Amino acid sequence: MNALLASWNKLDPRDRRALGICIVFLLSVVLYMGILAPLGSMYETTVQEQADLQHEIQFNTPKAMVLPDREAKLRQVKGEYESLKRQLDLVDRRDWSASDIYNEIRDYASITGVVIKEMRPLSQKANGFLSSQPMDVTFSGSFTAIEKFIYYLETSPQVFVVSEISLTGKSGAMQGGLVVSKYSIPAKVDSKLPEHAFSLVLSMPPWIGYAPFEIARHKGWLHSNSTRIECYFSEHEKTNFEKLYAGEIDGTATHALELVQLLTRGVDLRIVAPLAQFKAGDALMVAGSSPVKSVKDLRGKTVFVQTGGSAHYYLYDILKKNGMSLSDVTVSDMSRDIVAQSLRAGLIEVGVTFEPYVSRLQKLRIARPVAGPEEVDNWSLQFLVLREDALPGNGKAVETLISGYARAVHWWMNNPDEAVQFLSANNPQGVSEKTINRVMKKVRFLTPDKARIYFCTEPEVNNTMDEYFRKYENFFKQELGYEVVVPKADVLDWRYARKVYNCTGHVNSTQGAGG
Repeated sequence: MNALLASWNKLDPRDRRALGICIVFLLSVVLYMGILAPLGSMYETTVQEQADLQHEIQFNTPKAMVLPDREAKLRQVKGEYESLKRQLDLVDRRDWSASDIYNEIRDYASITGVVIKEMRPLSQKANGFLSSQPMDVTFSGSFTAIEKFIYYLETSPQVFVVSEISLTGKSGAMQGGLVVSKYSIPAKVDSKLPEHAFSLVLSMPPWIGYAPFEIARHKGWLHSNSTRIECYFSEHEKTNFEKLYAGEIDGTATHALELVQLLTRGVDLRIVAPLAQFKAGDALMVAGSSPVKSVKDLRGKTVFVQTGGSAHYYLYDILKKNGMSLSDVTVSDMSRDIVAQSLRAGLIEVGVTFEPYVSRLQKLRIARPVAGPEEVDNWSLQFLVLREDALPGNGKAVETLISGYARAVHWWMNNPDEAVQFLSANNPQGVSEKTINRVMKKVRFLTPDKARIYFCTEPEVNNTMDEYFRKYENFFKQELGYEVVVPKADVLDWRYARKVYNCTGHVNSTQGAGG
């Protein structure tokens, strides 16, 4: 170090200046190459990344803005998917024949004014765990009628898929064709049951009060070692009765007024068990845009109602309480499920329907009630009816059916919260727990002691059932012009219920009623 200092001192001042400049230059170069250049490069990279990020933000901002809508749509699709799964599992858990589909399509054509020219079944198809039965349909009608017809098919509670639509002609008189495919879950055969096992096939209306049958099915209480019972729910009430007429099902759940209607059609039925007392849950609904504010505003209006049944009686009762009669309105026949469809589509102004459609229409603000079920004191009795020709040889199956229902009611009454949760999660319409609780306030399930009042007596002994029959017999005679008398001694068949509920200790129709 001293030597370097001595050498530096020997240099001429001018040389020392020049050498200093060189050293400073070299240090500057080293500083630039080692520190400043990398920093500059990093700065340029950061600026470019910021520019790219800004570009990405600008590009993705519109997508981010619609993300909540897409998430909402995803939730909606998932909800629809789950609802469809429930519907297929509960409503369509069986094979649908071409005649089933024909009846459905024919009804929709009838109410829309479309003329069916030909309906031809095509080959059945397998789609994963589903099966589909396509029908080739040719028809004619006005454009408006055809538009309504297709709407009804696509929004049907049944799972229909419409395809291959073709139309020709002018809007007032058109001809066309389409393919309607009915999707369903094929009925499964229980391999554990012997081939000679007896079976019953029942179709229940989609009313929540009949839910113990679904609970019994879910818990396996409708099967035993020697019986197999198929019990499904059909959204289309009218189809249930038509299937009963045709012998395509063995039985259903109904009540006194509907039974009177069935008897007028000549169906040989047997009441095999009482189920529950219930207060009719119908409501008189008007379109949201309708000027109708009260029942009295209906004078001269057309009211769509399922004629001859409880909805018809409800309309009669509501009009009577408001100083009117059925002659003050024009009554047009339409089942309650289609009334709901038609109100939703804006095709009708006034109609009678029930839950879950009432709550759904109100929630969507499509229609509103001008009269509800609370405005009438119309309690009735539900019971299980079977075709007479389904009974021979099926005694064990009938007893299993009655026993399974009774077990489900007992379970429900002991586990009400769990039952409501189960029904909310396992019904084709996706009915909320709130709606189920509201409907169930109008249902009184029969305890064993109260049920025995009906069947631990002989048919000639009067009981509450006679009151229902007389009331509806008078309705049919005075309002509809039918002379109907329920042959109680012929239609009551209590032998199966008596075995299930054990009538041995029941002395008369009054003892045991306090339970």
